[in-house]
Amino acid sequence: MNSPAQAAVSLAPDPVLPRRDDLLDDEVVGARLDELLDRAREGRTGDCARVRAKYRMGESLRATFRVGHGAGGNLVSARMFPATSAVGEFLRARDAAVGQGAAPRSVLFDQVTSTVFWVFPQDRKLLGLGRLTNPPPELRSVFGTAWTQSELTAYKPERAATVRCADAHGATVGFAKLQRGDAGRRSVALLRAARRGIAERGILRLPETIGYLPEQHMALFSAAPGRPLNQLPWAAYPDAMAALGAALSVLHAQPTDGFAPFTRLDPDQLVAAGDLVGAARPDLASVTDGLVGVLLRTAPTPGPNVLLHGDLHPKNVLVHDNGVSLVDFDEASVGPAAAELGGVLARLWCPRPRDVIDPDTARAAAEALLAAYDRGPSRADLLWYAAAALLVERAVRAISRVDVAAIGDLERVLVTALRWAGPRGADRR
Repeated sequence: MNSPAQAAVSLAPDPVLPRRDDLLDDEVVGARLDELLDRAREGRTGDCARVRAKYRMGESLRATFRVGHGAGGNLVSARMFPATSAVGEFLRARDAAVGQGAAPRSVLFDQVTSTVFWVFPQDRKLLGLGRLTNPPPELRSVFGTAWTQSELTAYKPERAATVRCADAHGATVGFAKLQRGDAGRRSVALLRAARRGIAERGILRLPETIGYLPEQHMALFSAAPGRPLNQLPWAAYPDAMAALGAALSVLHAQPTDGFAPFTRLDPDQLVAAGDLVGAARPDLASVTDGLVGVLLRTAPTPGPNVLLHGDLHPKNVLVHDNGVSLVDFDEASVGPAAAELGGVLARLWCPRPRDVIDPDTARAAAEALLAAYDRGPSRADLLWYAAAALLVERAVRAISRVDVAAIGDLERVLVTALRWAGPRGADRR
């Protein structure tokens, strides 16, 4: 019998992680943490709400929870392992935490679900989160203006964490990003390369690179002007998309040397995405296979390559009075302009369940984006890349992030993508 969580998530069972759905159920996790923390004599957890998940079917499930009361609760990251390796993973994690000077109970193990929990600022792979969120004296002068307090703005366990760095009055002095290994050095190098031909006061703004601190694995950036796109009212989207279209015209004209090729929508990625969706949602395997087949048969002829931002998530697009700022160039690459534009159009032409934008506003926003972009690809190419984005980005992320609403919307998304990817040259939106 399916658990309530599995019924809500609508994913096929995972024999490698048979208790997967328990880690997706806030009530179950809250109860397990209560028991674990009571053993450690830490008191009750209070509320427990999942804020992030990363699922690899047949391999692992990661999740992040806010536990406690209200916005002041603590972050706890979790990773569910196959039962055969879970104990060893816990022992290694606990020993690593103790070796860093942390208390043993900052890493917890739930044998029932084969899950290891890390109480923030402990993390399985990121070292130095405490220095990021509570800067020590030796880091407080790195921006020139004193950095005395931090606000955590993004956290991907095992990968990266970003804070807004502020002075004693709360004014922003910059941003600091902690990543694994040498990834921060690469982040700084990519942004510096992208900035080479960007005018200081043009319609496109990029943050400045302050530097990279190798011992702390920390990249430092200036603040960029603007308000995140996801914080704007929907009525403002047509004007915002016009600004974004003009800004992308500038970005896509920049030098491309030093950037890796864009491969996210390559044939092997389309096939892998189709396999994942079909395995997770066997009831949609037929339409998924049909979509992959059509995409492979109708792929556009490669056109001119341009510099792509690579991750135009609304949080990375900041809209201001004079144009747009783009931040986070970690995914910057070289590929066809239609790939980037198609990804943006997919979100407007096929809104997600939580996007309550009305069709007329979405249509106006899409038209404004294309009208402001001065080297527009063909409509057929835009439709193909939008369809591919719905599969490789929307559908795969719905499953990997265990987004219940998006998983429930998968059939509509896949059918829409299949329609868009139809005969080349036909506007089937």
